[in-house]
Amino acid sequence: MTPTRERQPADRHVPVLIVGGGGSGLTASLALSDLGVHSLLVERHPSTSVQPKAHILNARTMEIFAHHKVADDVYREGAPAEHCGAMVWLTSLGGDAPYDRKVLYRTSAYGGGDLAERYAAASAQPHANLGQRWLEPLLRRHAEQRAPGTLLFHHELIDLEEDATGVTATVVDRASGRTLLVRAAYVVAADGGKTVGRLRGIPMEGTPTFLEWINLHVRTDFSGFLPYDDAVVNRISSLSDDGTLEHCGVVPMGPQRWGRHSREWTLMFSRPPGTHATADLDDETIVKMVRRTLKLPDDHVMDVESISRWPVEGTVAQRFRSGRVFLVGDAAHRHPPSGALGLNTGIQDAHNLAWKLALVLGGQAGAALLDSYEAERRPVAQRVVERAVYSLFNQIAFTAATGVVQGAHPDWNRAQMTALFSGTPDGETRRTVLREYFDTNRITTAHLGLEMGYSYADAGFVTPDGSPPPPADPLGLEYRQTARPGSRLPHAWLRVRGERVSTHQLHTVPGSFLLFTGAHATAWQQAAAVLSEQFGVRIDVHGMGADGEAQSADGQWTQLRGHDEDGAVLVRPDGFVAARSRTGPPDPARWLEDALSTALGRGAAPAGPGGAADV
Repeated sequence: MTPTRERQPADRHVPVLIVGGGGSGLTASLALSDLGVHSLLVERHPSTSVQPKAHILNARTMEIFAHHKVADDVYREGAPAEHCGAMVWLTSLGGDAPYDRKVLYRTSAYGGGDLAERYAAASAQPHANLGQRWLEPLLRRHAEQRAPGTLLFHHELIDLEEDATGVTATVVDRASGRTLLVRAAYVVAADGGKTVGRLRGIPMEGTPTFLEWINLHVRTDFSGFLPYDDAVVNRISSLSDDGTLEHCGVVPMGPQRWGRHSREWTLMFSRPPGTHATADLDDETIVKMVRRTLKLPDDHVMDVESISRWPVEGTVAQRFRSGRVFLVGDAAHRHPPSGALGLNTGIQDAHNLAWKLALVLGGQAGAALLDSYEAERRPVAQRVVERAVYSLFNQIAFTAATGVVQGAHPDWNRAQMTALFSGTPDGETRRTVLREYFDTNRITTAHLGLEMGYSYADAGFVTPDGSPPPPADPLGLEYRQTARPGSRLPHAWLRVRGERVSTHQLHTVPGSFLLFTGAHATAWQQAAAVLSEQFGVRIDVHGMGADGEAQSADGQWTQLRGHDEDGAVLVRPDGFVAARSRTGPPDPARWLEDALSTALGRGAAPAGPGGAADV
C-alpha cells in the first residue's frame, strides 16, 4: 500500500475506477452500469484492440452477455454456426510433396458439429466466434450507451494511493499531457498486468515465459487451399526442407464472409525463447517464415495488416485483491491461447466481481463479500492456466505419431511422412495410430466440464446442504449439471405462462436473486417478500409445479433441482446457486434469511477494507 500523504482535490469522483478497456474491463463497465453503479474506465491505448486476438466465446460467456443484453449483437456480427464447428490439422496449404496438402485430423470443436447436442443440453446459449478486434468495439458501444462520457481512451494510470476511505488514482491524458486525479472507492484492474499489479507489488506465480508467440493479421484468399468451410481453426504441421515439423495456426476472422471464404485471418506460430528471439525477427523475415511453413505459392497475394509479438507464460497472480484493488483477466492470469480460455475467464471474472461491488457499495451486502472474489475465482484461474499450458504441449506432442523425429536426417523424416499417407497396410496402421494421438486433443476442444463445471462451494459464501459433489472428470470433458450450492444454475427448459424459456432466461434483472421452489410455493413467496424488503435486494420467486406459474417442460428441472415439492433453490445474481433446501424447512423465512446473510457476506469479518468509501 502506498504511504498516505495530504490528499489533493480530485478532478473526478466515482465509486469504481476500471483500468483497462479490453474485454474484461468493458464487461465490468457495462455490468456495473446495469447494476446502477457509476464507474470510470481509463485505457492507455487510443482505441480498442487493432488485433483480432481471442475469438471463441464459450457458452458461459454468452450466458453473461445474454444477461446484459449484448449476446444478440455478438451472434449477429460473429461467424454463423455452420462456419465454426471444427478444428482441422493439415500438412500444408501448398506444396507438391506426396505428403503436402493432406488432412492429418479433423474433429468437432467448441460446441459445434458432433458436440452440438451435448452443449445444447447444458446451455441455451451456443458458443460464438468473434475476434477481439470486432468484439471490443461492440462492447464499447454498449458501455458508452449506458454511461456516456465514462470511457476515457488514451488515458493512462500512472499511480495509485490508497487510504482508509478510498483510492486516489493519477491518470494522464496521453493526447494532451494533462493529469487527472480520480477518487474512487474501488479499482478494477483489467490492464493485462501492465501497471496496477506492479504498483501494488503483486507477483505472478507459475511458469514464466517459455515461448514467444507471433500473430500476423492478414488479408488474403485462402479458399482454394482449405478443404473445409466449418473449421474455426486450421492447424498446419508441415515438413520443412531440413526435415523438421513447423507449426502454424490459420484462423478465419471474417468479418463479412466466414469459413474458408474469410478475407481476414490470424496466422499464429511460436518460437522457443533463446533460439531466434521474436524481437530480433523483423517483419519481412516473419512473413517469409510463415509463407514457407504454409508452403504458399510465390505468387499468392497476402497483405499483412499487422504483426504482434508476445511472451507466453502460465502464471496466476499471487493475490487477486490488494486492499480496494481487484485484478481481473490477464492482470490476474496469463496462459497460452490453447483451449480458448483466456478472454472467457476474464469476462467471467468481471461478472463475478461486479454484482458484489454493487451490493457492497449499496449497503445491501457486508464488506466481507468482497473477500469471496479471490476465494472463488483464483482456483478457477489456476485450473485454467494449468490446462492451457498442458494443452499447448499436448498439441505439439501428438504430431510425434507421424514418425517424424526432431534432429533425425531429413530423408528419414520425409520417408515417415510419405509412409503415413501411403495406400499400404502400413500406411493405414500409421494413420490409425495417429488418430489415437490426435483424439487426446479433446481436452482442448471439448472441455465442457472445464468451462462450466467449476464450483464455489469451498469458498465460504454459499450455504452447504450436505450433498456430495458430483464425480469429477479429470479430463474436464463431462459436465454434470447440479443445483448443489456453489454450482452454476443448471440449464433446463421450462414452460412459463405458455412460453418455453431456460432457467437462465428467468434471470432478467441484473443484481437480483432467484428463488426456485417446488409446487408448494406460498410460504416461500411470503418469506421472499419480507426478506427482499429487509435486505434491500430483489428476489424473484418461481414456483414449479401444480401450484406454480412455471412447469418443467420436459421433466429435466425436476430431476436436476435436488429438492422435493416443499424445497427451494436460491440463486445469486451471477447465476450460481447460493443455497438449496432439499425439503421444506420448519421455518422458510428463517432458512432464507440465513442463506441470504451468507450469500451477502453479512456477519462475517472482512479480510480487507470494504463498505462505502468517502469518494
